[in-house]
Amino acid sequence: MSSAFLTLYRSLTRHRLYAILNIGGLALGIAVFLVLMLFVRFETNYDRVLPGWERVWTIERTIQFPGNPEVQIPSSPTLSGQLAAAFPDLVAARMTSYDTATVLTGNTSTTRKLALVDHDYFRIFPFPVIEGNTASTLARPDGIVVTQSVAEAYFGRTSALGRTLAVAIDGKARVYRVGAVIADLPKNQTYASVLFAAIPAELTDDSRSTSNGVVTFLALPDAAADRIGAFMRRHPDPGFNPEARQFLKEGIVPLSGRHLAGQGVGTVVAVLGGVGIVALLLAVVNYVNLATARAGLRAREIAMRKVVGATRRMLIGQLLGEALAAVTLAALIGLALAEIALPFVNAIGGTDLSIAYWGAGSILPPLVAMTVLVTLLAGFYPAFVISRFQAAGVLAAARTPGGDRAGARLRKALVVTQFGIAVALMIGTAVLFAQTRHVQQADIGFGRDGLIMMSGYGDPALDPGQRARLVDAMRQTRGVAGITTSGVVPGGGTFAIAKMKRAGATGEPPMIVQATVGEHFFDTYRARLLAGRVFDPDRFALDIGNGDTGRKALAGRVANIMLNRTAARRLGFTRADEAIGQIVSLDSGTVRIVGVIADMRFGSPRDPVEAFAYSYRPGGGYGAIVVIRTSVDPTVVLERLETAWRRVAPAVPPAATTVDQKLYESFYRQDVQRSRLFSTGAVLAVAIGCLGLYGLAAFDTMRRVKEIGIRKVLGASTSVVMRLLLVQFLKPVLLANVIAWPIAWFAMSHWLSGFDDRIPLSPVYFVAASALALAIAAATVASQAWRVARAEPARALRQF
Repeated sequence: MSSAFLTLYRSLTRHRLYAILNIGGLALGIAVFLVLMLFVRFETNYDRVLPGWERVWTIERTIQFPGNPEVQIPSSPTLSGQLAAAFPDLVAARMTSYDTATVLTGNTSTTRKLALVDHDYFRIFPFPVIEGNTASTLARPDGIVVTQSVAEAYFGRTSALGRTLAVAIDGKARVYRVGAVIADLPKNQTYASVLFAAIPAELTDDSRSTSNGVVTFLALPDAAADRIGAFMRRHPDPGFNPEARQFLKEGIVPLSGRHLAGQGVGTVVAVLGGVGIVALLLAVVNYVNLATARAGLRAREIAMRKVVGATRRMLIGQLLGEALAAVTLAALIGLALAEIALPFVNAIGGTDLSIAYWGAGSILPPLVAMTVLVTLLAGFYPAFVISRFQAAGVLAAARTPGGDRAGARLRKALVVTQFGIAVALMIGTAVLFAQTRHVQQADIGFGRDGLIMMSGYGDPALDPGQRARLVDAMRQTRGVAGITTSGVVPGGGTFAIAKMKRAGATGEPPMIVQATVGEHFFDTYRARLLAGRVFDPDRFALDIGNGDTGRKALAGRVANIMLNRTAARRLGFTRADEAIGQIVSLDSGTVRIVGVIADMRFGSPRDPVEAFAYSYRPGGGYGAIVVIRTSVDPTVVLERLETAWRRVAPAVPPAATTVDQKLYESFYRQDVQRSRLFSTGAVLAVAIGCLGLYGLAAFDTMRRVKEIGIRKVLGASTSVVMRLLLVQFLKPVLLANVIAWPIAWFAMSHWLSGFDDRIPLSPVYFVAASALALAIAAATVASQAWRVARAEPARALRQF
C-alpha cells in the first residue's frame, strides 16, 4: 500500500492536470452524492426516528365523490374508544393540532404548535423525559408537557416544573402548569408539536378540535392490523349517511409510510436520490475514461515492473491500491465540500440536513462502504487493462498501449453515457423550472396579488358584534381597497358538497361543492364573469335565502346561486350563457342560476379545479374568513390590519397572511424547493461530465500530436484540424442526444402527469438542451483542439 501511495504521489505531481480533473471530479461527485443521500435518508426516515415507530399505525380516511378528487378527512373522534373496547391488547391515542396556539407572556405573545392528546399518547411514543412525569401531567386538565427548547425559552435554565404558561386556544386563554419537560423532538416527523395538553374527554363530531382534524394513533402487533380493518368495515362511521358512506374509504396504515405516500413526495425523493447516484456514476466514468486514456503514459513503467519480476496479480493489486488512495483522497475532499455546501442546501431546499460522524446515523460507515465500492468500480477495469500489456511489445514500441480500437470504443461509449445523462438532466431541469414558474405565475382565475387573508375571523371565540367591528375597522384601514368574507378561501375553508341535477338530465347527478360567500366576494377577488350577473342582495332579494344550501328555501320561492365554469359543464351546459336563468334541483329544493364565473383555482395545481356553486350569505356564512384587497404593498397593510385587529379582539390571534404566501406554503413550496435541489444537482452532474470530457480531450489530443503534425506538413490547415478534432468528440455527444430524448420524455411526461395545471412538453426543451450540450462539449474541447491545431509541425515531429 505504501508503494501505491508513493506511485500515486509521483503520478499526481507529474501530471497536475490529471490530478485536478480526476481527484476533483471524484470529489465533486462524492459531495453531490453525499448531500443528496443525506436528503433521501432524512425523507425516508420520516417518523422512523420516533421511539416505537415500528408498531404504530394511524387511521386513514378518504372520501371521493363522483367527478371530484379524493381528499383526506379527519378520523372519527369516537373510533379510538370503540377500538380500545374491542381489542384489549391495543393502545389508542388521539391528537388534534393547533399550529397557531398563542403563548401569552406579559404584553407580548408568541405562536407555538400545540397538540391536544390522550393520556396514552406518551405510551405510544415514549419520548425521553428531562424532568417530570408525562402520564400524571396529562391526567390533569391544566397539565402541559413542553419540549426542552420551549422550557428554556420561557423559564431559562431553571427548572420548569410547576411553572405556568398562559396559552390561548380558540381565542380563549387558559393557564397551564408545566408537569413534564421532554427532549426536543426530531424535525422529520409528520405530526410535530412542542406543547402537549390533555384532549377533552368528550370530543364530539362538531367540536372545534374535530374541525382542526383528529389523528388517531394505534400501537398494535402487525398481526392485528387485518382484524382492525375488518372491525372498521363492520362498524361504519354513523356520522355519514348511507349515501355518502359508499364514497368513504377507511383503514389503517403504518405511520412510517405516511410521509412518502404524500402527493409526489416519493417520486421527488426517488428522483433526487437518482441524481445523486448519477453524479457519482459520472465521476466514476470520468475516472475510468481518464485512466484508460492514460494507459499509454504508464506502459513502460508497467513493462519494466514486469521485467523485474512483477506478476499480473501484483500489478492489479498495485493499481487498485492507487485507485483506493485516489478515491480515499477524493472522499475526504468530497466530505469537506459536503460540509461546506449543507447550509446552502438547507437554505434552498427548506431542509435541516447535518452530517453526524459518531453514534446513530454516522456518515462514516456508508462513506467507507462507498469508498470501497467506488474503488472497485473506478479502479478494476483500468487495473485490468493496464496490467495485461505485454512487456516486449511495449518496450519495442510496436504500438501505443491503451490506444487500440477496443480502448477507443470504450471511451466513446463512456462519453455517450456521460452526455446522455447530462442531456436528460438538462431537459429535466428546464421542464422542472418551467413548470414551477408556470404554477406560480399562471392565471388561476382571480387576482392573487394584493390579497390578504385573516383566518382568525372564523374563530368561535369572536361574537357577531366583534366580527362586525373587525370588518369596519379593517375597511377603514389605510391601503384597503376592498374586503369580503366567505367560507371558502384559497387553500381550504369551510364548504359542503351535494348533488345537483339539471331538468331532463339522465344518469347520476354530479356532486357540486357548495360554498357560501359574503358581499363583494367576486369584486374583491377580481373573478371574471362569463355570463349573467354577480350577487346584488340590495336589488335582488332572492340572492339571500339559500342559507342551508337550498334545503330551507322559502316556500314557493327559488333562491339564486352562481356557478363556476366547471360546475356549468358538469350540469351539461356547453356554453356559460346557456346556464343563466336555468333552475336546477339541489337535494330537496331547487335553485336558479344567475351567473357563471371563470374557474378560480383555490387548491393545488396538481388537482383538477372542483365544480363550485356559490350562495350568498350575509357575513360569509359558517366559519367565514376575511379577505382584503390592497392596492399598495401588502406587508405594510398587513401590519396595519393586525394593529386594528388587536384593538378590537386582543385575545384572538388574527392568523394573517397574504394569499400568495398561503398558496406558496400550501401548494408550491415543496415543488419549488425540490426543483432547486434537482437543478443544483443536475448542474453539478453536468459539470462533472464536462471535467471528464476536458481531461479526455487533453490526453487524446496529446496522443495525436504527431499525427496532426504530419497532416499539417501535408497541407492541412488549422481550421481543417480543428474540425477534425471537434467532430471526433461531438459525434458521441450527438448520439447521446438520441438516447437521452426518449428517456427524458418518458420521465418528464410521468412527472407532469401529476399536475392538472401543467405546461405542454414542448420540443423546445429537448432542442435547447441538445444545443446547450453540444455548445458545452465544443467549448470544453475547443481550447485543447486549438492549441494542438496551431502547433508548429516541426516541433510536434521532433518530440517523437
